[in-house]
Amino acid sequence: MVAITATNSATPSVQASIGKARLEQARNQADQAESNARDLRAQADAAEQQAQQSQDNVRKIASSVQLEEATYSQPRDTRSLEVPAKVQKLIEQMYQATSEKRTLSGNPLKTNSDAPAVVNSQGQRTGRIVNISA
Repeated sequence: MVAITATNSATPSVQASIGKARLEQARNQADQAESNARDLRAQADAAEQQAQQSQDNVRKIASSVQLEEATYSQPRDTRSLEVPAKVQKLIEQMYQATSEKRTLSGNPLKTNSDAPAVVNSQGQRTGRIVNISA
């Protein structure tokens, strides 16, 4: 006689149980991976926001440095560096007043040949000082 065996029973087979367990494990791993991905995205967003704030801070500081450089290190106007005509005339008059003495003695300063020589801290005679303020 031929034995008839049931191909479908009410109790699941071992292979089916292993398959269901693997499927559940794969779902749990997928859920965990998605959770990790969301956490990493949130961290990346926070890091990007912090980087943006830092870049804004850099731009702000760079613009303030440019303002300071513009305020303090700008070259002077070359026209203001020219000597005014009145000053030039005064210098010429002073030169003319002293040029005659300079040609005679080589020194335009007032000299007093009777003044005693000045002795420095090392005991050396260095010359004469004339006090013309009195």
